[in-house]
Amino acid sequence: MKKRVKLRHRFFFAAARPIARIVARKFHFKTKVAKLPKNQNYLILSNHQGYLDPLFLALTIKRPIYFVTTDVLYSQKLHSRLIFHCFGPITKRKGFVDLACVRAMCDTARQGGSIAVFPEANRAWNDSQFYIDKAVVKLVRLIKLPLILYNIHGGYGVQPRWSKALRKGSHTGEIKEIISWEDISAMTDDALYEKIVTALKVIDSDSGELYKSKKRAEYLERQLFVCPKCLSLSTLRSHGNDVKCDSCGLTVTYGENLHLSSPDPDFKFDKVVDWYEFQQNFVRNYDVEDGELFYDDGIKLYDKTEKKRVLIAEGKLTLSKESLTVGSKKFPTSDIFGATAQDGNKFTFGMDNRSYLVVGGDRFNSIKYLLFFNRLCKKISEKGGDKYYGLYPDPNRR
Repeated sequence: MKKRVKLRHRFFFAAARPIARIVARKFHFKTKVAKLPKNQNYLILSNHQGYLDPLFLALTIKRPIYFVTTDVLYSQKLHSRLIFHCFGPITKRKGFVDLACVRAMCDTARQGGSIAVFPEANRAWNDSQFYIDKAVVKLVRLIKLPLILYNIHGGYGVQPRWSKALRKGSHTGEIKEIISWEDISAMTDDALYEKIVTALKVIDSDSGELYKSKKRAEYLERQLFVCPKCLSLSTLRSHGNDVKCDSCGLTVTYGENLHLSSPDPDFKFDKVVDWYEFQQNFVRNYDVEDGELFYDDGIKLYDKTEKKRVLIAEGKLTLSKESLTVGSKKFPTSDIFGATAQDGNKFTFGMDNRSYLVVGGDRFNSIKYLLFFNRLCKKISEKGGDKYYGLYPDPNRR
């Protein structure tokens, strides 16, 4: 068994804590250190709102925590080696079933380490809860540790995933519930799953908190791509607190309370998630014809099957019924078996046991490609569609 829990991890977690507190202040994050038994390790499940969530969680639970993270961490080169040496995170291939990751988690638990997982597997895009796979119940039972259910509030309000600007407002972290292994063992799978989903659901737009910024709507076109008035694709442009359609002139304001408003009486959406669900329905009923659906310029394509990603094409990205094309590289849609968003302007997709990364410009919208994959990619649609970026609203979302 590979040694995963090391003494140096305890040292580096302690050394990094003062720096983490400084970063937390920049993001307006506040928390209290939890009082937990020193010799007890835990499996920690948390909702996922921002890329610094591991740092915030570690400020609440004062001990080395072995976070499960995607293999995107390998792309950080020198930073990656430093992070692995100091903190020993457990990596998982994004968008794939990874048994090596599960084995690493079990080994870490046996060696006395606490493990943290974000079971939504994605950071919040539209202030809703992502689908949580029911396999999380099997994981909890396999790890055999007491369970901490952790909540981060205000992360979407302070910096939505589609945005680059910070807002001022409430941002906190707390332990929602601790469940003993005895209680876990006594629960049915359905009851345990329901408890996890319910405890991890955090909807910032329902909190009544205000988040102040002069750039509240900036980069909202990373999330939204269909104008609800004229039904044009990729004509939305954001500036300041507003997003506007270049085709019909519809203007929508993103408010401090995370709600939407417009002087146009035909605009009916209250939240970003309402607009997003409209887009799902739009794609589900779209009449897909032969030829180009849409395109984006200035795209880079990487092969990221191995730890080091390799640039293999760049130029125009085009999606049609038959293929996804980047520069000189063409991929039949019939062979794409999975895809997921990464950061605000990237997405990964897999085919032929290889994994690829598409990187666009600052205002690139990856969501439209992921939604249309559910219509065009047989290996995705035959499985009922993608669980995270599918065409049917998840009943647990609200």
